[in-house]
Amino acid sequence: MPLTEVQPVKTRTFSEEVAERLREAIRNGSLGAGSRLVEQEVAEQLGVSRVPVREAIQMLVEEGMVRKAPHRGAYVYLPTAYEIEEISSLRVVLECFVVERVIQNWNREHEERLRSIVAAMRAGMQGGDPQRIYEQDYAFHHALWEIAHHSLLLEVVSGLRSRLSRFLYEANSALSQEGASRHVDSHDEFIDVLKSGDVVTAQREIATHILSAKERILTHCQLAPVQSPAQTPTGTAAAEVVR
Repeated sequence: MPLTEVQPVKTRTFSEEVAERLREAIRNGSLGAGSRLVEQEVAEQLGVSRVPVREAIQMLVEEGMVRKAPHRGAYVYLPTAYEIEEISSLRVVLECFVVERVIQNWNREHEERLRSIVAAMRAGMQGGDPQRIYEQDYAFHHALWEIAHHSLLLEVVSGLRSRLSRFLYEANSALSQEGASRHVDSHDEFIDVLKSGDVVTAQREIATHILSAKERILTHCQLAPVQSPAQTPTGTAAAEVVR
């Protein structure tokens, strides 16, 4: 189980730090879907005892990034198409609520912060650095969650996104130069909508953004979309759900 992209833990640490190292390894693909997490191996590679590793693995199980099975132990999970649909549809509802709160709290400093993140994302795109694009994309969404100023909402929505982080990274890395450029530009356009104060349009845009990401993941994982009689709430419909 290679962890070549993860720096060893040089001093004694808590389980949360080990968990974050494992999260990052999953996000950047060092730990692929199905990879087993053997406590002793992880402990040796990160330079810690097995206790924080055991606790860290349990954290990831609770977050949905890792599964446990009899006779197999802990392993990085690969979501089914149905799970991706469920996560994405719930994200739409929650992110629409985020957007409503962001617009309520909006000020010039928020715009400057988000524009700076997009500029860094664009620099990563121009430099052919998918890891930087991914990191800044995550930073953009995390900034929105913070601007919304709702700690429980931040915890829930960030946890949902983390379940798909690795697949978002891989799917976005497979975009063409033109596709990556459109992806980055869409963030600047979204800031324009937030600045305008148009809640309904902003909610429609964030719903489209999330559902487009879902389609990229399904395509990358070669999974067929789930056919459901219930339509995923978007735009105004999603706004009604969260009110």
